Amino acid sequence: MRKLVVLSCVFLILSGILLAYPELFPWAEESTAVSLLHIWAGIFFIVIFPLYSWDHIKGHSNRLRKISLVSATGVLQFFAGMGLIISGIPLLLYSADVLEFPNDIHLILTFVLAISLILHKISEK
Repeated sequence: MRKLVVLSCVFLILSGILLAYPELFPWAEESTAVSLLHIWAGIFFIVIFPLYSWDHIKGHSNRLRKISLVSATGVLQFFAGMGLIISGIPLLLYSADVLEFPNDIHLILTFVLAISLILHKISEK
């Protein structure tokens, strides 16, 4: 399950960057396929991320009592993921072109999630 969540995070981060920076990736600007794949992967993420997070938190609750880089990045991943879900739902319903503030929050949280995934992976457990 962990690999599935991480792969969906990586796919969503990469496809989100493609959609957010059309000047860097002109072939993806009008790509309906990238948009639809990002939306469907996001819907999948809405389901699996909270389930996996809750199970992971329950499984490692004894480690969360002490402050370390692993626990800090894990908490950051949880809040970034939940923030991406919360900001992504209005973007799905009303379009990213209409809602500028949730779009900016969604983009910032994308980079926060990417950095926290990398730091969580390289930190000592």
